[in-house]
Amino acid sequence: MQLIILRLGFVVLCAALGIAAWWLNGFVFERFEVVEGVNLIYWPHGLRVVLTILFERYAAIGLSLGAYAVAGIIWPDNWLMKCFAPLISGCSAYLAMRLLLPKSADMSGRLRGLTPSVLIAIGTVSALLNAGGHTLLRIFSGIEGDHGQEFAAMLLGDLLGALALLYLLKFSIHQFGRK
Repeated sequence: MQLIILRLGFVVLCAALGIAAWWLNGFVFERFEVVEGVNLIYWPHGLRVVLTILFERYAAIGLSLGAYAVAGIIWPDNWLMKCFAPLISGCSAYLAMRLLLPKSADMSGRLRGLTPSVLIAIGTVSALLNAGGHTLLRIFSGIEGDHGQEFAAMLLGDLLGALALLYLLKFSIHQFGRK
């Protein structure tokens, strides 16, 4: 029973952090929005990567649930985007992690395989999955626009945001480790 409560706590924490990160990113980087839901700097993607490495599938579930809360604000009249965009957002980092990190029974084993190059690869592959999935979904749902430009902007935003957050975390850990 305690394990179920702990896992539910991971899901709720990830959902809340995903919603808060989306709101804060929109507030801080509003000027960098290309089209509705596509920013040139989107640091919550880095948060998705970090949370997924820490909490695995529970992060994917929580991030997807948090994205469902946001999807109604971004696409109030597009049921296809409201239904499937949250799954793409919530699961892209998890899929990338599963592809690039060896399966490990515990977190310490997972973290041992996490070199800087693997971390960058996870951020890159998850950004490709996220941007590609959202672009295909925008095309299938009939949203007009320059889909190539939107894909490039979302990919760049996810990559810049992930790298910015990951390097900020690395810098913070380095600074606190010196004290």
